[in-house]
Amino acid sequence: MGKLQDDTALTARDGKLFVTLSQDWNIWGPNGGYVAAIALRAAGMVAPAGHRPSSISVQYLSVGKFEESEAVVEPVKQGRSAWCINVALVQGGKRFLQAQVWTTDRSAGPNTNELKMPDVPPPAGLKSYAEIYTRESDKRNFWDNFEGKPTRIWTREDPCPTATIEEWHRYPGFDAGGDPFLDCARPLILIDTLQWPAHNRPLPSYPNYIAPSLDVSVWFHALPGDADWLLADVHSPTAGNGLIHGRARVWSEDGRLLATGSSHMLVTPTPSRA
Repeated sequence: MGKLQDDTALTARDGKLFVTLSQDWNIWGPNGGYVAAIALRAAGMVAPAGHRPSSISVQYLSVGKFEESEAVVEPVKQGRSAWCINVALVQGGKRFLQAQVWTTDRSAGPNTNELKMPDVPPPAGLKSYAEIYTRESDKRNFWDNFEGKPTRIWTREDPCPTATIEEWHRYPGFDAGGDPFLDCARPLILIDTLQWPAHNRPLPSYPNYIAPSLDVSVWFHALPGDADWLLADVHSPTAGNGLIHGRARVWSEDGRLLATGSSHMLVTPTPSRA
């Protein structure tokens, strides 16, 4: 099992930033939300003190390798209360991810929210996926990076009627250490990762294709802070012309809207389950 704060940590060397991608986040290669979280933290390393992430827009250019990567960070707008920072993750001279991050230190302004958290059971009374399903205990699995609790159990025999996920997730052993960019990595990863499971949830059998993300955009509304369990409210309602579209909201247990996001996934035929 990986730890988010350790596996996304960047090291400064000779005036550059480096990180080694961890095998613990392997799912069709390095998970997109995981590498996006690295880009988010890289932006945070050059943002002014007191800034937090406002949004991130990520393009996945190719699949990275589980080896050292350089994060090339360039502030392109340095305003009094908002910065725009470009980030590229590079291996062997080739960028496999590019992102744009907006940061801000502004807090004054209106405070309204007409959206409501889904009416679902709280996590305390639900079983975790580890309790519902069993697998080889010594086999490392991407999903071990989370503890997940579905609000309802669906099967292929009794599939969900819509391409929807409403489930709680937490990151065992997580500690943001006061870093708002690391803190916002939690909803970012969920928004990127859960769009594919939402798409295939209503299908009667596992599809003969996968759908890697082309991009993901996330808007951060509030820091998770001391929120442990996060509710992922994910929908992938649209598919056509080789693309699957998904959108998501992430809530804290006390009903705060933490982040919203959206992405496009590219349908990629495969002869066997990935």
